[in-house]
Amino acid sequence: MKIIISLILTVLLSSVASADNTLVTNMSQMENGLTMVQKGFLYNNPVQIKEGVADIHTANLLFHNVDETKKYLPKEKQHMSNIAFNASKRIDKATADLLKSLDKKQFSKASQSYSEIVNACTSCHAVVRGW
Repeated sequence: MKIIISLILTVLLSSVASADNTLVTNMSQMENGLTMVQKGFLYNNPVQIKEGVADIHTANLLFHNVDETKKYLPKEKQHMSNIAFNASKRIDKATADLLKSLDKKQFSKASQSYSEIVNACTSCHAVVRGW
């Protein structure tokens, strides 16, 4: 009986650790994409901007399912998974708008879309981190 309970606890703890590791990796990828976009604007490098947007888009996929998002939030915040989901949708829209503006060489408008991405991230962090 002790072995079964031990195995169950190990599986549960591994699951939580895996979710934590996934989130850390994901947020790192998101941050890397944001940094690349910002540097792309600073150095007038549209290719770097697009590479950064691709990283953001890939990282953002983690939050496309409101129910799956719950496992990445602290237990006391899991009922607010819709906030991360809505932030994810805002990021999708802003990245699409950014790329459209960039293709039209509307750099000021593209940078406004970048700001919207950061604002969407911040709105989620404000709730999850209790800012």
